[in-house]
Amino acid sequence: MAQAQGLGQVLRYVDELRDFIIELYRGFIPIKALAPENGGDGEWDRANYLLGVVRRYFNSVRVIEAPDPRARNGSRPNIVALINGNDDSKTLWVIAHMDTVPEGDRSLWSVEPYQATVKGDLIYGRGVEDNGHGIVAGVAVGKVLHDLAVKPPINYGLILASDEEVGSRYGIKYILEEERGLIKPSDLVIVPDAGSKDGSMIEVAEKGILWLRVTVTGRQGHASMPASALNAHRLGMMLALKIDETLHSVFNAEDPMFTPSSSTFEPTRVDKNVDNINTIPGRHTVYFDCRVLPRYSLDEVLASVNKVAEEFCSKYSCGFSIEVVNRDDPSPPTDPNSEVIQRLGKAIKIVKGVEARYMGIGGGTYAKYIRAMGIPAAVWMTASDTAHMPDEHVNINDVLSDVKVILASILM
Repeated sequence: MAQAQGLGQVLRYVDELRDFIIELYRGFIPIKALAPENGGDGEWDRANYLLGVVRRYFNSVRVIEAPDPRARNGSRPNIVALINGNDDSKTLWVIAHMDTVPEGDRSLWSVEPYQATVKGDLIYGRGVEDNGHGIVAGVAVGKVLHDLAVKPPINYGLILASDEEVGSRYGIKYILEEERGLIKPSDLVIVPDAGSKDGSMIEVAEKGILWLRVTVTGRQGHASMPASALNAHRLGMMLALKIDETLHSVFNAEDPMFTPSSSTFEPTRVDKNVDNINTIPGRHTVYFDCRVLPRYSLDEVLASVNKVAEEFCSKYSCGFSIEVVNRDDPSPPTDPNSEVIQRLGKAIKIVKGVEARYMGIGGGTYAKYIRAMGIPAAVWMTASDTAHMPDEHVNINDVLSDVKVILASILM
């Protein structure tokens, strides 16, 4: 196709991509991409499919492999694709992740989780929003530039990375450590991994994240003779409630910039203890997911948990251990006056007709690692807010609209 004339023509072409978007989803959603920690073997199968698509539209495509002996091929793949612009000293990057969380309880789904099911304007399936929305939007931007033979004023880069759901060690962290200079401080970075339903919210800050494994040790025994045992299950539940109460009481500040506005401390997973009903367990393990406002240090939270556990176990004569499963200290927020935020805000106004809002979130995204390198990053997409839920879904019209916003951010 001949060189496109003007932004309007480019944006109108996006409306023709509905079938492309559906078929792309149908191609990669059935391919599981679970981290070894979540019972999978990594992202290679999905990456190989996406490589076949990305290579059609980008000038250069390569894979950065992060060694991981637990995964297929002994590594975790990170796809880096580029379309050259007139000014090759600056790049607008879209960074999405290929991995997903497991589907959870299948009985709660009304559709097959690993199949892109289309119902009207909605596409259902595990990972269609988190982070299939970002993958599809990022690829579609490349397709538009390719199909219309548009050479953008600056480079357009797409990174499809691994391991976002379980700490990013083999994903964006690895890329930033091993390929210093790939993403430059002058570059523009958009991470389509959180947002609002009207597409107005640009995330500029994230809470600190602390995942804890809390283990209580008692004495195993027969359930008919509780006096000769020390029930770690009962004590573990009691301790978990005490930790929960203390953390919410001590770290109770609110910051209206964030949604939710307070720190959150949630007991989540419980490890299996005994197989049979008539045995009193001697060990109980519960996990906490803590999302902490930047005004508090994660060391303060950890110290508080240890203090509660020490006092509790001294009183009840049980043992305990507190282990950090995952820790992400908060990074400096992105300045709303930075170029990427200003470009994105103008593009949102052009395409969606709404004013951009700048907020912080409790979720963790790749942006925090980019911000830690001193590089401004905007987290943004039009969200359905169904990530990690049964019947996760996206609205096709939202994806199309977001493709337009990213294109406007590049071409304006």
